[in-house]
Amino acid sequence: MERKRELVDAYREQLRTSDAGPTPLRASVTVAAGSGVRPIRIRDHMVVTDAGAVLGGYGLGPSAPELLLGALASCLAHSALVIAADRGVVFEQFEVEVTGQLDYRGTLDVTPQALVPPSNIGYTLRFAGAVDEEEIAFIQQEIARLCPVLLALTTPLQVEGRVERLG
Repeated sequence: MERKRELVDAYREQLRTSDAGPTPLRASVTVAAGSGVRPIRIRDHMVVTDAGAVLGGYGLGPSAPELLLGALASCLAHSALVIAADRGVVFEQFEVEVTGQLDYRGTLDVTPQALVPPSNIGYTLRFAGAVDEEEIAFIQQEIARLCPVLLALTTPLQVEGRVERLG
């Protein structure tokens, strides 16, 4: 945690003393021909996503809605660790679990009243260590204020789309 605190403090100072703006983010998918497997490229990383067999997939990776929950879990954990490091709080063990549900009757247009987006999303932070309840409450409060993925899911956000022809 000390290393994280030092690096985050140095980056904060760099942001304060420069005219840095928002960091561009990019993810792209080129669907594997004939299989429907969807490898996601993010920077120099590759994450394979796929559907289960009932949806014509091969189960080679998590589905996009599962990745959404995974992204939220990862962001909650990182946010909590940065906030804890800022306060000198050290966890002996720390876990985040995110749960939700997806109604395929909505996504497959079977039942018009069924929800299409994932719903009933919730998270649980689990920790071990000599951390008092006030610190935990503060960390959770700050997570709600500073976790980018949580805020993207809970704050109205505009997403623009366009279509381009290949070749």
